[in-house]
Amino acid sequence: MHKLLKAFSILLAVFVLVSSLTACYESAQVLLLGVVAPRDGATVTEQSVVVNGTVNKSATVTVNGTVVPVKKLQFSTSVTLAEGQNIINVEAQSGKETVTKILTVTYTPTGK
Repeated sequence: MHKLLKAFSILLAVFVLVSSLTACYESAQVLLLGVVAPRDGATVTEQSVVVNGTVNKSATVTVNGTVVPVKKLQFSTSVTLAEGQNIINVEAQSGKETVTKILTVTYTPTGK
């Protein structure tokens, strides 16, 4: 019984140490935000555009002020465009860090 308790204590200590190191590693990373689509400066013929991208650590992502779910460090949402030039504001926040990407997308309906 004593050996079992000792082994359990060692496993618990290792788990706590690994968990602490993982948390320290993630908090030491600088927050990065990558927007895959749409391309900044793009002109589209559809009124809706999909905005998708990645972050490198746990973060809250907003697109034009609306929170977007992040799963496996990836996000995706649809944005409805007005005719002409549109500004899309993508922001990621993790703790005190905030990273912002501002995209300009022009919507020109087909036939205009």
